[in-house]
Amino acid sequence: MTRAEFAEAAATFCALTGASVTSWTRTLRHNTAVGGVTHSAHLFGLAVDVVYDTPQALPLTMERARRLGLKLIREGDHDHVQPATWTAG
Repeated sequence: MTRAEFAEAAATFCALTGASVTSWTRTLRHNTAVGGVTHSAHLFGLAVDVVYDTPQALPLTMERARRLGLKLIREGDHDHVQPATWTAG
């Protein structure tokens, strides 16, 4: 998935779920400071962290992500979304 394809999929995901992006592309320094993994998709502009206007049920939210070619990982106070094919991080 290219950056442009990811950006479109992420925007669609946010529109469908009432999500706001809290983190997108990160520098290596910022990624380290926030505890990101070494080969985070954020370093390549291929991940977003999101929060929702209203709570979202995990199974439905994961299915919406999957249909857009995305993988969703629930990380406590936010969800992390990246291309389903991302394997480096």
